[in-house]
Amino acid sequence: MPEQNSKTRITDPTRIITLANLLSVLRAFLTVPILYAMHLKEINIFLVLIAIAIATDYLDGYFARKAHEVTELGKWLDPFADAIVIMSVILFLALDPYWEFPFWFFIFYLIRYLAIALSSVYVVNNVQVSLSSNRLGKWAINFSALAILLYVLKNVKPYDSYVLWFTTVLLVISGVQYFITHWHLLHKK
Repeated sequence: MPEQNSKTRITDPTRIITLANLLSVLRAFLTVPILYAMHLKEINIFLVLIAIAIATDYLDGYFARKAHEVTELGKWLDPFADAIVIMSVILFLALDPYWEFPFWFFIFYLIRYLAIALSSVYVVNNVQVSLSSNRLGKWAINFSALAILLYVLKNVKPYDSYVLWFTTVLLVISGVQYFITHWHLLHKK
């Protein structure tokens, strides 16, 4: 979720249709074929689709900055698209016993996401500030993707669990960072 960052200032807040925003929407829509590939246990197709989703995640930010098309919508759309893909995949993994993925992680991830999202909305509605993601939050998302990949590949025990626990720690720390930032923004006014 968003945090204040001067490097990602909004250069054109009124634009809606930009290449970056379209890439974020594409990433969200990739969720359906990704889940279908998982359902069929088509690991190679899953890996290709996940690679495309990851590429769109990097490219949307790159194009937004390069073309000076950073938008308010894009700052919310990007993490929302990430959340749709990641939470859908985590839920699918957790509900299908074949993947041996712990359900607690889905609950934890969902609660963290909702808490940060609600806090971000509250900050934006009460303080004149633009928010963007923090560096540790981005690392936590990347490690979440790595943990998912390790569980999907199946033959990497116990490393899948180690990475999942490390990811959990990163998610907790980055979540605390978001709340500290939000607290400071709210009490600075």
